[in-house]
Amino acid sequence: MSKLFKTCLAVVASFFLASTLYAQATIEEVIVTAQRTEQSLQDVPIAVSAFTDEMLTDRQIEFASDIQLQVPGVSYSATAFGSGGFAIRGISNFAVAASADAGVELHVNGLPMGNTSTNEQGFLDMARIEVLRGPQGTLFGRNSTGGVINLITARPDLDEFYGNATVRAGKYNQKEAEVMLNIPVSDTLGLRLAYSNIEKDGVFKNMYSQSTGDFDSRDSYQWRATLMWEATDETTFTLIHNAFDEESNRTQADGVWCETGGNLVQGCVMGGTQQFQAIHPMSNGSTLPGLLGGTLGFYTPNITNGAVGTGTTYNGVAGTTVEDGVVPNDYFTANVWRSPTHDVQESNSQFILDHDFDNGALTVSYNNKKRQFYRDTSSLSSEASAIRWSAAVQALPFYKTSSDPNGAGLPLGYSNDRISPECAIAEFKAGIFCPNSAGIRGNHILPVSGDAFAGDYKSTTYEVKYVSDLDGMFNFLVGGIDISNETNSYYDVYASGITLNALHLPSAIATSTRAAYHGVITCGIIGAAACAAVTGDAASGAATAALGAGILTGLAPAVAAYAANGVTVTADVLARDMVSRIDGLYTEFFHNVTDAYNLDSKAIFAEFYFDVADGHKLTLGLRQNEDVKKVSVNATFYKVPLLSNWATASAAACGIQANGTAGSLTATPAVGNGFAVAENAACFTSNGNALDGSQANTQGQQVGQTPTATGLGNTNGSQIFGALPANNADYTANGVNPVKEFSEVTGRLVWDWQINDDVLLFASFAQGFKGGGFNPPFNAAQFPDTPFAFESTEVQSLEIGVKASVPEVGLIANASIYYNDFKNYHIGTIRNETAINTGLPLENMGAELELYLTPPDVPGLTFNAMLSYQNSEIGSFSSINPYDLGGHYRQQTSSTAMQSYTDWHVAKNQTANSFLVNKTALGYMYGKILDVQLIPAAAAAASAAGGGNAAAQATASATALANLRGTNEIAFGLTCTAVGDCDAGDTAITAAQLVNIVPFEMSAHAVGYGNLGKVCHFLTAVGGGNSCMPVAAGGTAGIAPTTSLVYSPQANASGSAGPTGELLPSIIVRGTGTALQTGGICGLFKAMTDFADDVTGGANELTIGANEVCLSTATQTGKWLSGGLEQNLTGNEMPFADLTLSLGIAYTFQTANVEVTPRLDYYYQSEAYSDVFNIETLKIPAWDEWNFSLFLVPTDGDWNVRFWAQNLTDDRNVTGSAVGNSSVGHTTSVFVREPRSFGMAFGYDF
Repeated sequence: MSKLFKTCLAVVASFFLASTLYAQATIEEVIVTAQRTEQSLQDVPIAVSAFTDEMLTDRQIEFASDIQLQVPGVSYSATAFGSGGFAIRGISNFAVAASADAGVELHVNGLPMGNTSTNEQGFLDMARIEVLRGPQGTLFGRNSTGGVINLITARPDLDEFYGNATVRAGKYNQKEAEVMLNIPVSDTLGLRLAYSNIEKDGVFKNMYSQSTGDFDSRDSYQWRATLMWEATDETTFTLIHNAFDEESNRTQADGVWCETGGNLVQGCVMGGTQQFQAIHPMSNGSTLPGLLGGTLGFYTPNITNGAVGTGTTYNGVAGTTVEDGVVPNDYFTANVWRSPTHDVQESNSQFILDHDFDNGALTVSYNNKKRQFYRDTSSLSSEASAIRWSAAVQALPFYKTSSDPNGAGLPLGYSNDRISPECAIAEFKAGIFCPNSAGIRGNHILPVSGDAFAGDYKSTTYEVKYVSDLDGMFNFLVGGIDISNETNSYYDVYASGITLNALHLPSAIATSTRAAYHGVITCGIIGAAACAAVTGDAASGAATAALGAGILTGLAPAVAAYAANGVTVTADVLARDMVSRIDGLYTEFFHNVTDAYNLDSKAIFAEFYFDVADGHKLTLGLRQNEDVKKVSVNATFYKVPLLSNWATASAAACGIQANGTAGSLTATPAVGNGFAVAENAACFTSNGNALDGSQANTQGQQVGQTPTATGLGNTNGSQIFGALPANNADYTANGVNPVKEFSEVTGRLVWDWQINDDVLLFASFAQGFKGGGFNPPFNAAQFPDTPFAFESTEVQSLEIGVKASVPEVGLIANASIYYNDFKNYHIGTIRNETAINTGLPLENMGAELELYLTPPDVPGLTFNAMLSYQNSEIGSFSSINPYDLGGHYRQQTSSTAMQSYTDWHVAKNQTANSFLVNKTALGYMYGKILDVQLIPAAAAAASAAGGGNAAAQATASATALANLRGTNEIAFGLTCTAVGDCDAGDTAITAAQLVNIVPFEMSAHAVGYGNLGKVCHFLTAVGGGNSCMPVAAGGTAGIAPTTSLVYSPQANASGSAGPTGELLPSIIVRGTGTALQTGGICGLFKAMTDFADDVTGGANELTIGANEVCLSTATQTGKWLSGGLEQNLTGNEMPFADLTLSLGIAYTFQTANVEVTPRLDYYYQSEAYSDVFNIETLKIPAWDEWNFSLFLVPTDGDWNVRFWAQNLTDDRNVTGSAVGNSSVGHTTSVFVREPRSFGMAFGYDF
């Protein structure tokens, strides 16, 4: 059935039912303020649902997530940042930034709240809740592109004193208390007080045997005081203060789906079965860098399962398997090393002045809101993972024994202003570097991690409006509003692996970091023009040269200090010595801070109402919006290298601080050791092993010691190399003004026809507006042509509706159809490997129906129903899919070169982030590398077998390598320096560069959703087997294939790769910083192109054009590497359910002296896509929910009892899901309605 046909069917059904209703309504009237003045619900030409306090209780609408069960077209999802979010008619917010606004605005008493605690607060002492559907840009202003939720709090009643108290008890040790007092102080002054408290154990179970404290618990209270003074018959002053406080252990997601992938690139199978398996152990950002750095015990696979097309169980070095850990295998189950924290404090004060004139009413309103929010989470415990630190790491001085107060293992460094305010990042006192160990969150015997978010929000709103009450055919409403918001927030990700890198850099990261900074120093010396030739881009060349020059200039005092000691040394030599001593990185956790986000929003608005004919009314509204947004942001993660003195044992060979004395200057610096040109390999060691030039042999960083600018005063000379970037540094460096203005005129035109007293027909055109914002800061030189800001969302809407009633049968029916056309609907996307926000074109349409029945022939019976259908269509738009970078799952093909999935191999870099490599080029190059690695090794082995000594074996190996020079570019590049035949401009390579392609695992990305990636293993270097190559090429007997599984477009000399193979290495190291286009694998590709003209016999010698670079960017064509292929999303749907349905029935009857009301509610939601990529196998399943209540009220008493049950069938109803990025192995976090719960409430009225 087509979308158009289903929409038309819903429309016809709604109007047929609603337009047949004619008669004088006798049903109880509901008053709403949808048009900013009190009107009957049935007289308002807007699609609006309203719930009185009694209706909220009857329908068990207690929290924000319950509204979706009763209102057509509404959905709700909690968020990791604590505020939660509504979507109305498929309109929400998909942008991620402090400056991004909601698509549905929450109001309290008509005033916008901005970021508020809808996820936590219950609905305390409400007069009613109004849900306005469709753009409300004229009367409610910004951020109402989807609609508005307006909470109307109860005000004092001056006629009498009364109150009520309710206590509730339920499953999960739920305990609640609620009290309300209405106090008429005098005939003109009234006070209303309300208080509620909720305590509840968690639905979650933490399986960790050593866990302490609560998990997923609730402990909150809320109170409100409302003071109302009727100063005169015309003037009323109302003062309202609401406060909320929660200190709980809420979790952020209700389960994690993963079907273990076949290889470490895949992580979890996308589109696989929705189950709870362990992530591939070497797939995520906490373990893959550790594997490369030798900090983790490498997990060798169960080789017998290592054939192509099969999944793999990874066995630990001690023989344990990942599955030996207690992995959560259901929703609401976790196994983490500590309970989460979820703290909220929010206060809101309102002052409202109402004054009636003879021909109208004036309202002056003021709102002041303050909100503080903090939450953190943690990763798997030691019982849920078999991954341990390697023996080399356990031998490090900061690996503690079990006798340490913080336990055994490596320290986890993490601090913030909530948990350790004395640990200031800007003072280099964060985490492990905070004095007195204040920033250490325990020691851990395995890699652990977590994240934290905190936000402080302040908002002030002033509004003035005047509504006329003229007797004639014309009325109007005019007003103005001023909103000032201030946000301070940060998001942190911490991990003990990151902490380790701050204390002790593994060789892979140390080498790339030093290489990048040596490049910076070189650029500072040679200048911008020459540097641009290295970086491949004029802008990045200039920026890098400026950075290098700044470093050299900053060392002038140090040069002078040496001179004062009789030592002559230049700034560049000193700088290179410092770079060579880099042994850590600051900060030791990712810290993304919005130091300030300020919004200043002003608007003036007016509506004019014309009675144009009998029963016909025309409404014209206009609003001028102006938003000014300003940000001050920073991201501090590995921004400053840390260095210390050379170790005493190697001081004589290692340069300027030769004597190793803490913070001292040597009298005889060993400048001749070569730091001005190249590093001296004698000063470097690899994890305590051979001196191979990979890791600085320094005294190392120390826990609790704060690095300083000079290192003076520290026992190991711990020193910072540079400074943390200033706020907005990336913006200002690229000429981006961190202040942006977004303005728009919106309006609405409504025609409504009161056909008779019972039926209202209306048609409207409306506009909505939502201001744009700022993308997170990034290095524009590294990621050119990536926007720093995103533009405003604009929407135009058409709607036709009918409201009707039939008193003969006690029926009210409201129906509407709508169409929305969006420009720049906000959504997150990827550009230049950078997550940014942008806008897409979108159309959506739908139909809604609400019914309310109280048949007079059956007293006590009530029935309500709602039905909504909506569909959407994305306009011309393309985006990279972060979990399908090359379109392999989608099997994307194109006639355009290098735009098909078959053109690319997916690999992971040293930070566990996936990227694309030109498959043909990589296969050709890797075949040559395997020949260089295998053929000389085989020659040496043959010599040894024949009795040759070590010298003979070395000669045999060298001869075999020399014999490859004529046909192998890699062999030529390795030997041309020694032979002396390197051409001018060609760059020779070293054997160390070959390990930029890590051979442990070979893989091919899964083709088609739900399939396992292919895999084999080449583990001879770590004592394992080789299941990738035949025995003749070095494969292990018993598991070796008959032909090589490794891909090369042509068979290589060793028989280890060929065109029948499919697999290539899973782990490939890339260059960073100034070496982005020249380091890592790009350096190897450069060697292939440099020496292509020096070899013969190959059909696939690689070439690169003058206008091409290694890695593609938005402004440069990449030949070898890519961040991803864009997928065409044109015609796709937004991730919302097409169909929602709710039914409710209640019947009140008398038995003895008790009035009994049983009520049953049902809700259904159809399946929905999980994201804009519309993957069928990733759809969120359809779900439904049954709720029940039984209300008992004595006819001659003041008490009442209510029994309730929610989710009667105890289903696990998934309301949303989110696929993680490659650094977490593409796990899928899911959000689920709570399981079955039940309880009772006792109330007393007085």
